[in-house]
Amino acid sequence: MARRRSDQTVSMKTSDAVDRIARAWLIVAPGTVDERVVVVEDAPVVLGKESTCDVPIADPHVSREHCRIQITDGGIRVEDLGSRNGTLVNGTPVKLTVLSQPATLLLGKTTVRLETTEPVREHIAFGDAIGDSPAMQQVFAMLRRLAASDITVALLGETGVGKDVLARALHAASPRARGPFAVFDCGAVAPNLIESALFGHTKGAFTGAVADRPGVFEAGHGGFVFLDEIAELPVDLQPRLLRVLEERQVRRVGAVDPIAVDVRVVCATNRNLEEEVEAGRFRQDLYFRLTGAVVHIPPLRERLEDLPKLVDRALAEVGRPLQVAETTMAALRSYDWPGNVRELKNVIASAAAFADGPVLEPRHLMFFRRQGSRQPTLDRLPLGGRALEQLERAAIKQTLEQFGGNKTRAAKALGIAASTLYEKIKKYGL
Repeated sequence: MARRRSDQTVSMKTSDAVDRIARAWLIVAPGTVDERVVVVEDAPVVLGKESTCDVPIADPHVSREHCRIQITDGGIRVEDLGSRNGTLVNGTPVKLTVLSQPATLLLGKTTVRLETTEPVREHIAFGDAIGDSPAMQQVFAMLRRLAASDITVALLGETGVGKDVLARALHAASPRARGPFAVFDCGAVAPNLIESALFGHTKGAFTGAVADRPGVFEAGHGGFVFLDEIAELPVDLQPRLLRVLEERQVRRVGAVDPIAVDVRVVCATNRNLEEEVEAGRFRQDLYFRLTGAVVHIPPLRERLEDLPKLVDRALAEVGRPLQVAETTMAALRSYDWPGNVRELKNVIASAAAFADGPVLEPRHLMFFRRQGSRQPTLDRLPLGGRALEQLERAAIKQTLEQFGGNKTRAAKALGIAASTLYEKIKKYGL
């Protein structure tokens, strides 16, 4: 039972004897595209508008450092830090409260749900795509919202980020899930065959056309058409594609009458389509037709927090549930992953093949650059003669810089507890 004290400290414990809570979960902005989950352990977590807060919240009604949440022996301590608009817990304004049960906080206009048991976090995966980094959580939330509509979606991102995986997941989450998923790679078909592959052809339309053949749009009727590497589509065929998208009809090569098609189109590219339009390599009208909704997929180097889950998945796929040494994970984090998740899978598959024991070690890793040259693993880098503390300080400093001073994300990327990171920061004067 809540009771207000004279110092505006509110107690909301359910009983006098409460087992110590070891961990809590904050679900920030639940049900929105900005939804994300933050784990609270032994280190205090500060929420606020400032980017250096453990949980930055982009809400003009939230103060720079709005409130602090910390697990104590008595429960979960929620303390307002003198915010302008106050901190509400279950609708009650508080300066300080100690909780032992789930609660709903309101910071400015932003809802934060506090859970004492790990929530079912559907957003850490979308189809076969996984990732609980804030960047991927936002991608998954956007795609879930888009799934119910028929709007054309453009997935933009570097090679290997998983655009095809997300396209299939979007199909599976949509009302068209029982329909076909037809794929056309615009960069993998000979230029003289693209028109036939896209739109189909009739018997005798050209030499070698010995029978009628439907194109990818007819194959996708009632479902999805996924146009991969859309920027590779020749300019002379772009008007025909535009006409199909506008009229929802295709005319096979050699045919007179059009055929109605009912498809949802998703496209993907690793190029900057706006730059392609400016350079005259991509029609502007087609660009506008294809980009009803644009989803940018972040490269792996910008979401290193996802590495542990991705590595576990890659090991499971090759049937080698190996333990991953901390030094191995550090080596994986130190690489910039030009080939993104696709390259990670290849690196882990080859490492698993070389592993001669139950532990995946740095010596098993082989990195490959764009030019094909091998990247040295962490244990081959010129680190000899340097003090371990010097290396640790440099690693922590660089990781904090990478995440803009966000200690929670830095601790995740480093693979250590937030409390340990706080101690290291104090120790090294960072």
